[in-house]
Amino acid sequence: MGYEDAEAYLDSLGVDAMKSMAPSLHRIEALCAALDHPERRLQAIHITGTNGKTSTARIATSLLSATGLTVGTYTSPHLESVRERIALSGEPISEAAFGEAFDHLRPYLGHVEADVGAHLTYFEVLTGLFFLWAAETPVDAVVIEVGLGGRWDATNVVDAPVAVITNIGLDHTGLLGDTREAIAAEKVGIVKPGSVIVTGERSPAILELFEDALEGHDVTVSALGRDFHESDNRVAFGGRYVAVDTSAGRYDDLFLPLHGSHQGVNAAIALEAITRFLPAQPLAHDLVLEGLGKTSAPGRIETFRAEGAAPVVLDVAHNPDGMSAFVTSIVEAFAFERALVVLGVLADKDYRGMLAELARMPCSLVVAEPRNARAVPASELADAAGDFGLESVVADDVPSALSMATESAAPGDLVVVTGSHYVVGEARPLLARAR
Repeated sequence: MGYEDAEAYLDSLGVDAMKSMAPSLHRIEALCAALDHPERRLQAIHITGTNGKTSTARIATSLLSATGLTVGTYTSPHLESVRERIALSGEPISEAAFGEAFDHLRPYLGHVEADVGAHLTYFEVLTGLFFLWAAETPVDAVVIEVGLGGRWDATNVVDAPVAVITNIGLDHTGLLGDTREAIAAEKVGIVKPGSVIVTGERSPAILELFEDALEGHDVTVSALGRDFHESDNRVAFGGRYVAVDTSAGRYDDLFLPLHGSHQGVNAAIALEAITRFLPAQPLAHDLVLEGLGKTSAPGRIETFRAEGAAPVVLDVAHNPDGMSAFVTSIVEAFAFERALVVLGVLADKDYRGMLAELARMPCSLVVAEPRNARAVPASELADAAGDFGLESVVADDVPSALSMATESAAPGDLVVVTGSHYVVGEARPLLARAR
C-alpha cells in the first residue's frame, strides 16, 4: 500500500477513538498473537508518567545509541508526522520503511478484528506496527512510551526489565482517576515481576503505594533523591549543566542541550534507567557526555528565530504541572519583558490551572482553537483568561494567532506557543520554513 495509504488508513480510525472504549488488552494481545509475538523478541525500557515521558525516552535513546546499540523508539503523540512516533536511533523512520511495515501488518488486521469481534484502534494498530518493525529490523533495544495511563495501555503487552515512572500529576482525570494515588495505581501497572522501576516521583505516599502494589513481585524500586541523585542541575548557554549520582557511580560536568530544570531531572532518570538496563558495567563518562550532548526534543522549549523577528519558544505543556515547569524554565533561561502567548487547549485539560501558571509571568495571550474536535472554544479560553487578569485576543486559527503574535511583538518580547501538542504541531512547520 505504501506510506500514504498507511497514513490514510490510520487517520480513518480516529486518533482519539480509544478513549471512548472500555479499557482492555485483549485486542492488542490478539494482534500480537497473530503476528507470532514480536513484542517478546524485544529488550525494552518502558516509560510512563504524567509529564516528561517523551523527553526521557529521547534522552534514553540517545544514551543507548552512544554505546553503539541500534535503538527503536516508540513515542506519542506526534507533532507533524506519524512517522515521528517510530524512530530508529533517534530519527523518524522513512516513509518507505513505514509503508513496508504496514504492508506486512495489514493482512492480519481484518482477521484479528473478526476473531475479537471489535475494531482495532489507531493506537493498537500503530503499536502492533512498531513491535513488528522493531523485531524485523531488528534493533538491539527499544524505548517505549506509554500512550495513556499504563495498566490498560496497548504497549503494556511488552515485558520490560526496566520500567520508568517519571512523575505523578493530575491529567486525563476522566479516564485515570481524579487523585494522584488513583493515577499512580494505573501507571504502576506497567511494572512486571522481576523488573526494576526507576522513578522521579518524590512523594513518600506515592513511593509507598508503588512498593505496596509491587510487594511479592521481586521488583526493585530506584527513586530519585533516595537511590540516585541529580547533584547539579543549572542553566547553561543553550541548555543545562548536570551531574548525576546513579546507582553505579557519579557523572560530573555533563552538558544537556535542553532548557529547563525538569529536563535535568529527566536526564537523571534516563541515565539511571540505562544504568539498570545495562548492568554489566558502568557507562563510560565520555559515552554519557556524547549521548546527552546529541539529545534533541522537538516541541520541548524549542526555540526559533528568524532574522529581525522576535524569538519564538514552543512547548507542548498541556496540564498545570507541565505549564508550571515551562513558565519557571523560560523565566530562568530567557531575558524578556513580556511574553506573547499563542495558546490553545483541549477540553479534557485543566486550562484554568494552566492559565494560573501563565499569570505568574508578564504576558498577554492570543488564543485559538487547534484543528481538533476536542479544542476548547477560543472565546471560552479568552473569558477564563480574564479571570486571572490576563489580556487576550481571539484568533481564527493557530497560523493566524502565530502571525498576530510575531507581528505585534515589540523589542524585548518573547513569543510563546503552548497548551497542546496540536497547537505546537501546527505552528512548528510554519516557523521551520521561516528560518
